[in-house]
Amino acid sequence: MPVTALSLLAASDPLDHVLRHDLFQLGPIAVSNQMVMAVVAAVLMLGMFPVLFNRAHSDPPSGARNFFESIMEFLRVEVFRPALKEHTDRFVPFLWTLFFFILFSNLLGQIPVGEIITLFTRKPSHWGGTATGTLTTTGTLAICAFLFIHFSGILQVARSLIHGTYGHHGHHEEHSADGVKRGHEAAHDLEHVRGEALAADVPADFTAVGHPTKHYEDDEHVGPHSHDGIRQGDGYVDHGHHGRGMNPVAASVLAVPLYFWNFAPHPFKPGPGQSVFMWVPDVAMWAFLLLLELIGAVIKPFALTIRLFANMIAGHIVLGALVLLIPVTAGIAAQIGVGAPVTILSLLIRVLELFVSFLQAYIFTFLTTLFIASAVAPEH
Repeated sequence: MPVTALSLLAASDPLDHVLRHDLFQLGPIAVSNQMVMAVVAAVLMLGMFPVLFNRAHSDPPSGARNFFESIMEFLRVEVFRPALKEHTDRFVPFLWTLFFFILFSNLLGQIPVGEIITLFTRKPSHWGGTATGTLTTTGTLAICAFLFIHFSGILQVARSLIHGTYGHHGHHEEHSADGVKRGHEAAHDLEHVRGEALAADVPADFTAVGHPTKHYEDDEHVGPHSHDGIRQGDGYVDHGHHGRGMNPVAASVLAVPLYFWNFAPHPFKPGPGQSVFMWVPDVAMWAFLLLLELIGAVIKPFALTIRLFANMIAGHIVLGALVLLIPVTAGIAAQIGVGAPVTILSLLIRVLELFVSFLQAYIFTFLTTLFIASAVAPEH
């Protein structure tokens, strides 16, 4: 008797699409369905975003561009900026890329590619799947985030040494190597308002909402200061506290030990006029706290890995378990009685999985943002 496509689907393991399946060999590498879907997600991003955002538009965005720009602007203003402050735009490209790659991988995993191919070819197919449903993908993303976080922290220390601003965080100011200081947006909060339902960066001049990209640029900081710390034109005085910059090579070498020196708090650090012997308990406690912080730094990528992986396969496993209830039920009538509510429940779970796809991309990116902020802007 010929095997029909429906019989193939009925006989297949409902949990089969959660597992890894090697599709072909690429030299010594066995290419799996999840690896292929990760490449598909990357290709979609490379093909879509350069077309949508190939140039600046003066007209209000519409269609797909409006959809993606709304997401990007929300992430930048409500997620990245509150944590990263003046460092926001340095990390926006990485964080946007991280979010959309995870989102695309999650959403592509909701498409039953293998089942559709099986219906048309009448041969079992393992194409498709969730790229983030494997520890390989989520672990790689977590390792990339881990390296980016700590390299960014070390780079921030080096930049501060080069600019002569290491250890100075007064007035939330940025300093540049040319000695010019630019006050951060917190220094001119009177230019912004925050209502009950308004973002912190919504301007008092609401016409700026029509040009959010221009308004939210990090060069919105107020005008230049003179070298003696007096801001020109508004009477604000801040006697400069930046010192002489350091040689870039020396700063790069010194940045690593200084990063670890500041990686843990110094609870007993002697202040002005206190005994230098306070360094003894301070260093002892710092060493203990450093050990805890290093353990936490290693645990964080594991938490990111497992959180994303588990949440992206949980829905598929639940769906598979529900579908398995149908064939194990005795009798056609009983199978129909079980199959009808299972079908409805499966559709509801599919809708929930769409929400989880967005939610998990957001959570992974949000946690990464907080970890970066703790590395580059601990004073905030």
